[in-house]
Amino acid sequence: MNKDIITIGDKQSADINLIWFHGYGANNWSFEPFIKLLNLNLDGRLHVIMPNATMDAGKRSWYPLPKYIDGKVEENNQGLLHSKKLISQLLDEHIDENKRIYLGGFSQGAALSLSMGLANDIKCEGIIAISGYVPSAQELSITNKDVEIYIAHGNKDMTITIDAYNKSIEFLKENGYEPIQFVDDCGHTISKRMIESLTSWLHEKL
Repeated sequence: MNKDIITIGDKQSADINLIWFHGYGANNWSFEPFIKLLNLNLDGRLHVIMPNATMDAGKRSWYPLPKYIDGKVEENNQGLLHSKKLISQLLDEHIDENKRIYLGGFSQGAALSLSMGLANDIKCEGIIAISGYVPSAQELSITNKDVEIYIAHGNKDMTITIDAYNKSIEFLKENGYEPIQFVDDCGHTISKRMIESLTSWLHEKL
């Protein structure tokens, strides 16, 4: 097993395998308390796989961040595609295809889960995106039309703005999805009310 991957929950008895991606500059251990609480709320019915992003300029990053050039945002779609391929290869040995698979994450990890889930880079039936967005949306090849999506955001988020969230919702609806939405009065974080809302949504899936 890759030493940078940690797991939570019992693989044999769990109903769902959740692959959880941390945010930019964070690591998998920083989300351990949240994941343990979520799984406790769900009576231990998740098996959670938590990889670590590689280091880039001293910080962990899943894919090249957008750059601001002449006042415009430019995304590196080729870099994103390359990163997703490497991540899929890394996780292949940890995925049990006989189990239901969900992808999820926070911030850049939420963006990654949306991109990978919608494009079937990892075949999944659900996506959890907290404080994220759809990266390189106009270049995304959507092939998973049946995936269910839970997407939450803070209306005071200054890292990934509520405007980015609204644009992502619009993009998803334009492509035939009806995501479950939750907006809390908070910043760039996972709030208590988000955990309660997500727990209720997952309870319906178990």
